[in-house]
Amino acid sequence: MPPSLKITPEDCSPLGRLILKYLDAQAISMNRLADLSGVAQPRLRGACFKGTCPTPETLRKLAKVMGMHHLELYTLAYEGRFENNPIEGHPYTLNVLVRELFETAREMSLAAPKSAPSKPQLCKALIELGFGSD
Repeated sequence: MPPSLKITPEDCSPLGRLILKYLDAQAISMNRLADLSGVAQPRLRGACFKGTCPTPETLRKLAKVMGMHHLELYTLAYEGRFENNPIEGHPYTLNVLVRELFETAREMSLAAPKSAPSKPQLCKALIELGFGSD
């Protein structure tokens, strides 16, 4: 008997666990998600495992189908690879900040902007968030 091809959450990266939850919530197969996203099924399956590096294009395609912004998937796919620890005295890593921004926007039924905000818009938003001079 051949080994099982079933993927378990224990085998998965944070991105893979999100994909498995999505499949379960939508009651669809990985093959169906591959068809909907235009990502080859072996590539999609591979993106689920720990230690893999899905391409930005794969993440963009998946994000579109899953109703998420690709940066959310990127932070999950590369979690811990570009900033493991919070900066001293600051409780947030880049991963956490990006995810919280998108999660809050989704809770407020807001979509990500089509283009990057201008520097003055970012400055205003940071001040409103409580950022200040050292």
